[in-house]
Amino acid sequence: MKKKKIMGKLIPCIMSICLVTGCAAYGNLQTASQSEDGDTAIAASDDPDETIGSSGDRTGSAGDGDENTGTGSAAATYGYDEKIELDEEDGTVSITKGGTYLITGSSDDCTLMIDAGSEETVTLILKDAKITSSSAAIYVASAGETELVLEGESGLINEDGFEAIGDEEIDAVIYSKDDLTVSGSGNLTIESGFGNGISANDSLVINGGSMTINAADDGINVNEDFLITGGTLKISAGDDGIHADVTLTADGGEMEIEGAEGLEATAVLINDGVISISASDDGINAAQKSEDTEVKVEINGGDITIVMAQGDTDGIDSNGDLIINGGRIDITGPSACDFDGKAELNGGTLIVNGEETDTITGQFMGGGFGRPGFGGTEGTEGGFGRPDFGGAEGTEGGFGRPGFGGAEGTEGGFGRSDFGRAEGTEGGI
Repeated sequence: MKKKKIMGKLIPCIMSICLVTGCAAYGNLQTASQSEDGDTAIAASDDPDETIGSSGDRTGSAGDGDENTGTGSAAATYGYDEKIELDEEDGTVSITKGGTYLITGSSDDCTLMIDAGSEETVTLILKDAKITSSSAAIYVASAGETELVLEGESGLINEDGFEAIGDEEIDAVIYSKDDLTVSGSGNLTIESGFGNGISANDSLVINGGSMTINAADDGINVNEDFLITGGTLKISAGDDGIHADVTLTADGGEMEIEGAEGLEATAVLINDGVISISASDDGINAAQKSEDTEVKVEINGGDITIVMAQGDTDGIDSNGDLIINGGRIDITGPSACDFDGKAELNGGTLIVNGEETDTITGQFMGGGFGRPGFGGTEGTEGGFGRPDFGGAEGTEGGFGRPGFGGAEGTEGGFGRSDFGRAEGTEGGI
């Protein structure tokens, strides 16, 4: 199929009309031309309202003409080089060049693949786009940086598992091998029936927009750093709400998270924002995932509410230090905090089970092994450390469930109520 050509004789007339009507804000859109192998390349169109609408695999690159501003708020702010309108059977739509692309329409079987140069920036404006995929709905194979700008109501769905793309094993509805940023004022719903909602091999930054993520595994999984400065996240996950291998930083925005663990990283830093977590393991967890930073939880601001399930659960669990300098933290659950390093409450408000406290108590204070019957003499330096429990004189760590630990807590007596030996000697049952 031949590419369409702009009719040179019409240019002076079109320019005159644009000056009168104000349509000069619109540049050249791109339209599609079919190659012999079935891919659809993009060429300049003489029809400013014409969009891509052909099916099958196709490849696109930003045009060299004037930008389009469009009529939506994101389009007006960013402008766009290319409009891609999805249809029901799109297959793979490849973007191979940096630029700004307006994505609209819907498809029942589509992967939008970005495969640009390592120094190029690709901006995707998702405006009322609906994509169902048998693999990743959006796959960033290569780019210097990719930005998703949310506009209107968009949805990305994979309910049946993820097919590999080439040699790449896919595990998320949005799968990015490079840096990814989300912004805008629209809403995006992500449904992942067999994996993560978003996986980013590098870093993920959320500056705006509203995302609802329902995922069988992690809502968001990032191999390096996660940062939120604005926008809204609502996540329901089978495993971690948000997981980052290195740092997880909240500088603003709102997060509502339900999962086995709410927030997990080597270092969790909360400076601002509204965070609500409902978890069945740890609400906030700092554990060694990377050698690039120290293990810690540090809270300097924000409004944080954590509700924990019953059982061996912790509102905040740090395998390193736990530092609270500000903010409001309200924890409901069997154990408020667990830490292996130092704990400091230097400011802010800490509420545990409805009561404000001026100290941080921890499960394993003293560093002992936390199973019953392993406490040292007099329960020192190693009884099970749930706060305020333990037997009489069970200093620094009698077993912490009510009625556990023998009298004096000596030599690690096993603490089922009414079953400990007198004085709890030598590991009695």
